[in-house]
Amino acid sequence: MMLFPYFELLASIFTLLFAFSIFNRHYENKLARFFGRFALIAFLASILEYSVRIAFTLELAAWLNRLSGVFWCLIFPVYAHFCLIFAKKDDLLSRKGFLALLYLPSVVLSVLFLAGNVMFIRHEIYPFGIATQPSAFYWLYALQTVVFAAWGFIILNLYSSQTQDKVERSQAMLIAYGSMVPAVIGLIVDEIMPLTMGYRLFPPTCVFGLAVMSLVIYVAMRKYALFAISPSLAADIIIETMPDSLLVTDLEGRVLLLNDEAQKLFHIEKEKIVGLPIDELFIEKDKYYKLYDQIVYKNLEIERFSADLQTPRGEKIPSLINANKMRDALGASLGVVYVIRDIRG
Repeated sequence: MMLFPYFELLASIFTLLFAFSIFNRHYENKLARFFGRFALIAFLASILEYSVRIAFTLELAAWLNRLSGVFWCLIFPVYAHFCLIFAKKDDLLSRKGFLALLYLPSVVLSVLFLAGNVMFIRHEIYPFGIATQPSAFYWLYALQTVVFAAWGFIILNLYSSQTQDKVERSQAMLIAYGSMVPAVIGLIVDEIMPLTMGYRLFPPTCVFGLAVMSLVIYVAMRKYALFAISPSLAADIIIETMPDSLLVTDLEGRVLLLNDEAQKLFHIEKEKIVGLPIDELFIEKDKYYKLYDQIVYKNLEIERFSADLQTPRGEKIPSLINANKMRDALGASLGVVYVIRDIRG
C-alpha cells in the first residue's frame, strides 16, 4: 500500500506520454489534437490526485482535491465531445450554443468542487495515502459521469453500426468498450460505494481508469492507423516519390528544400544546395528573372517554361519548369515551388 501513490504517478506519466505521442505525430488531424487535449486534462486530474495522496496535511490535501475536482469534472464531457468528433457529428457540434450546453454541467460542478467542502464530508488518511469521503452532493458528479460516459458509448456504437468502413467500425468498438470498462469500475469503486457505504472499501481506481481509457484510444489510433495518413505525411510521400525534381525557395530565391530527384538531377547533396540562390542553376540569368517576375510580381502559375539549367559542375540540363507561389492558409506568400523535368534524350 505504501507504493500505491507511486503507481498513480506512473499511470499519470503514461497518460501524458499517450497525449504527446499522438499529438506530436498527427497534430494536423482534428481528432488527434482533441485526443491530445483529453489526455492532457486526464494527466492534470491524475497528477493532482496523486498529489492529494501524498500531501503533508489534510488541509493541503483538501485544497489540492478541490482543484483536481475541476479537471475530473471535465473528463467525461470532453470524452463525449471526442466521440462526437469521431462520429463526424459536425452538424451538431456547429449548432450555436451546443458546446456551451455540453460543458455547462462541468462548470457548475467545478464551482461546487471549489466551494469549500460542499462535495466532501472529510479527508482521511488510509494505508494507501489521503483520500476523501464524498458528501451527498457528490451524486451530481456521479450522475454526470453516468450520462456522459453512456452517451459517448452510445455515439460510438451507433456510428459502428452505420459506417461501411470496417476499420472505423473496429476502432469505434474498441474505444467504446475499452473506455466503458474502466469507467464503470471507477463509478462503482470510487463514487457509488463510498457514497452508499460511508467509507472506502478499496483504494481509488480513478487514475488507473483514465490511464486505461487513454491507452485504449491510443491503441485504436496506432493499431488501426486512424491517423496514419496525415496531410504532412501525404505531402512528404508525394514529394519524395514524384518522378520530377522539386525545389522550394523563399521569396528571395534561396533554396529551402528539394526532393531526392532534384539531388540526382544536379548531382549535389541536399546540405550543399540548401541556401544556394536558385539563379545559380540557370545558365541564362535573364530567363530566371523573367520567370521570377511572372510568379512573384504578376502572381501567375507557370507551366512548361523552357530553360537551360546547369549542375554546380557546369553540366547543361535542358528543362521544362512548372512554377507557382506557395501560400499559407491566409493567402500570404511564403515562397516559390519549382517542378523541373529533364528533357534530355
